[in-house]
Amino acid sequence: MSFAITYDAYYANYSIASYLTEWSAAFGDVNHTAGNTQVGGNNTGGFYGGDTFIDGTQYAITSTQNDFSALIAGGDLTYSLFSPPAHTLWGQLDSLSFGNVLQGGTTAGTTYSLAEPEVTFSGLDLSTDIANQTVSDRGVVHDVIYGLMSGQVQPLLTALTNAGIDINASLDSLSFATATADAALSTDTVVDVVGVAETADLLAA
Repeated sequence: MSFAITYDAYYANYSIASYLTEWSAAFGDVNHTAGNTQVGGNNTGGFYGGDTFIDGTQYAITSTQNDFSALIAGGDLTYSLFSPPAHTLWGQLDSLSFGNVLQGGTTAGTTYSLAEPEVTFSGLDLSTDIANQTVSDRGVVHDVIYGLMSGQVQPLLTALTNAGIDINASLDSLSFATATADAALSTDTVVDVVGVAETADLLAA
């Protein structure tokens, strides 16, 4: 896959791991984890660009811990709801955008966006075929996004590491990472890494 990162220049000295750790500390857990007692209401997020309320080309959610930290997942995503395996997010995950102040969505009639984007990963190429999944193994797409919703970044870090991405190098040292202010000047800021499509068992332990 061709993987690329765009980031706000403020985060130039952050690594992927350190940025995601800081983001997750702010975002917290949106109350989908058993036994979660954090302050804030339950937030299920929303889809945009699909045929129903449980599928779309985007899935986005805002923190219930601070009401501004947000996440947008892009691709071709579907939530199984009650179809087996129930409550599983599956499909193709191509991008993840992190930042503050979620805008747009179905109610607004526009694609989701972030008023204050911080870091975006594109070219993720992660996929899960629900036909191959069970309640004990929901696949990498579910593991990554549900992990982020729960304030857990390790599934995403594991997927990136398995794809050959250095998660501990500073963003400004990565050839495929571009600071937002310089994004328009660069046309070659991608890198071919080990593909991670069709890796539903990638994070199975």
